[in-house]
Amino acid sequence: MKYVFLYLCLTLLLLVGCSSNEKEKQEEKIEQTTTETKKEEAQDGSKNKEDISYDETKLVEAVDTAKVYPEITFQNINWFFGSPDRQPYGGIWVYTSETIPSGYDDTIDWEQNDLLLLQVNDAQYVDHELEIKALQILDDNVVKIVVSIEPDEYSTDKKAARRYASVEKGQLGGKKFLVETVEGDQIDVGTEVKTSEISK
Repeated sequence: MKYVFLYLCLTLLLLVGCSSNEKEKQEEKIEQTTTETKKEEAQDGSKNKEDISYDETKLVEAVDTAKVYPEITFQNINWFFGSPDRQPYGGIWVYTSETIPSGYDDTIDWEQNDLLLLQVNDAQYVDHELEIKALQILDDNVVKIVVSIEPDEYSTDKKAARRYASVEKGQLGGKKFLVETVEGDQIDVGTEVKTSEISK
């Protein structure tokens, strides 16, 4: 029995000794692998730094963005049947519930909205389609009307370009206006130009 016990103790010592030796070998292998990996990464990093080269003449600076103005919400109005006649002169009109023109009673909800009319009496824009893109508040007294104006392929009536829009009540009262295309060109609405003169 003594021998069995002694035999077991010796076997146990051998096993423990061998396993700790294997752990040390594994740790050495891991350290070697880690060191080699770090060396490779360092070499790759220096290669990448060398690869990053660029032509200074190809670099582009960011362009300053245009100033952003607060906007008034609106809805362009399209007339399908019985659209109102053109105004005698070009200009900008704001109709309210107190100044509803004849025949416009059912156009919009006059309790909630006002009606904006922009008519451009400029010969170069005859038979053009006008669309309001934005109503920008430049200051307390000035609103910029940004428009898109394109030739109307289907119109040959020699009519002045115009657009109606529904705007929240009271937003445009007492304002002055500036009209500009989406490209930034100012448009003269032709307040002194008779509609009959450009519609010939």
